Amino acid sequence: MVVMYLHGFRSIPESNKGKIMRKAFSEKMAFLAPDLNVGPTEVKEILLEAVKLISPKELCLVGSSLGGFYATWLAEKIGCKAVLLNPATEPWCVINDYLGVQPIANTGRTIEVKPEFADQVKEMDCREIHPERYLVFLSTADEVLDWHKAEKKFAACQTVLLPDNTHEIENFEQCLPKIEAFISAALSERNSK
Repeated sequence: MVVMYLHGFRSIPESNKGKIMRKAFSEKMAFLAPDLNVGPTEVKEILLEAVKLISPKELCLVGSSLGGFYATWLAEKIGCKAVLLNPATEPWCVINDYLGVQPIANTGRTIEVKPEFADQVKEMDCREIHPERYLVFLSTADEVLDWHKAEKKFAACQTVLLPDNTHEIENFEQCLPKIEAFISAALSERNSK
């Protein structure tokens, strides 16, 4: 099995959640975490290249925030499983708030957010999803995204509410047992076919 972590906007593969995921999974299975600090069109290319030799039945994505939006797109495109952590649902609506050069957390690097990113990311929107592919974590005190939008979009999916938790997900380790159980169930499903 391969676990691929998709970080959020202006974050990095080695963010707090990325480090926790790597520690939890890299000894048990292959772990990938691409750097997605590029425009949406380039993100599509990076992701499709990263998974081209991996069977969708062998892949579970874990996407945080904008990475959750990208994970939904990829899960629907290739048919793999995905864990979504406070996923963005309409990133094209907020891109204009971030136009220009933006800092990337804890790196000294930047990303230039361009107006065309809005149309590029909107092309990746999945209006219809396959609920059985997803495990969704939603923080009810998310200060960045309206968690109700994700709750509505993923209403038919297995969902875990994190009461009074923020966008960052404090004590993210608390989510690992459910994530591991979801991946184990995907493995069992694969082996039974």
